[in-house]
Parts: sequence; structure tokens; C-alpha cells
Amino acid sequence: MSKQPKNSQPKSSIYALQDSEILELLAALPQSTMGRRYGFAFQLMATYGLRAAELRYLQVRNQESELWLRARRHGAEHSFRSSESCKLEAVPVVNIDGIPQEWNLVARVAMGERLPPLGRDSEASQHLESYLNDRPVWREVQKKALRFGEQAMMNSFRQRYACAAHNRCDTDGSTDTQL
Repeated sequence: MSKQPKNSQPKSSIYALQDSEILELLAALPQSTMGRRYGFAFQLMATYGLRAAELRYLQVRNQESELWLRARRHGAEHSFRSSESCKLEAVPVVNIDGIPQEWNLVARVAMGERLPPLGRDSEASQHLESYLNDRPVWREVQKKALRFGEQAMMNSFRQRYACAAHNRCDTDGSTDTQL
């Protein structure tokens, strides 16, 4: 039997949000300017597997038909991003009937729809999480995640994307898609 040091606890894994949870969360946001801005951010994160800090680096290309993540600038704050621009592939959130949600995200980015305040890159996740922490739906998702020994956090949107993309590859026979 292995012993863990007294001060260390096993690191919990990141919970992958379910599409139904994302839809519940979005439905519970206030129908205010800020509620819509936060909803837009969460839609982008779930559909494209984005980190919170990446939201500010989106651009539309090819006659406004593709969403891209701009190349990173040099500096420690941007170290998680590639030095080359990359095209983003959508993995739509689907409702209980299996119908993909059409949120027109590329067109909304192209029109310059505003996102919520994100602060600096290192603060973006905290800004979004503190907004969600006030929502009972989010607290229920966090409790559910804990029952699985996992943690619901901003990267749970990205984890949802990774799982959904992996499952899509499994069902269409393709195994060469990289996240």
C-alpha cells in the first residue's frame, strides 16, 4: 500500500460537462446584457473547446465562414497558446433529442458581439468561474462532479469538447482527429 505525504491530496480530475448541463446552465443565466455576454462565452467554450483566456484571440476568416484562434504573442502570459494560428472545429452541443444547437457563433464573432469582462489572460478563468459560482445550477453540477471524484471548473467546457470529439471519432470510424 502506497502512502501519500500528509499535505498532499489526490488531484481530482476535471469533470466533462454534459450537453444537458450546458443547456440548463445557459437557460438559467439572466436575460440581461451581462447574462447574454457570459452565455456567449460559455457557448464558444463548449462548442470549440476553448480555454477562457483564448476567447479574446478569436478571428473569423474565409468569407466569415471559419473561426480561428490567432497566433500567440510572445510572453509568459500566452505560453499555453501555439505560435501559429489554427482553425477551430466545432463540436456542437446537442439537446436531449440529439439536435445540434445552432448558436451562429462564427457570425456573432464576425459581428463583434461582446464577451463579458475577462481581465488579463491569467484571470479570465477566475472571472468566468466567479460569475458561475453565484448560479444554483452550477453548484449542482459541482456537487455531481464531486460524487464522481471530479471537479467542475472552467476547463470542464473544454473537457466536454474533448470527450464529444473523441466520441464522434469513435462513431464515424475516424481516429486521426487531434484536439
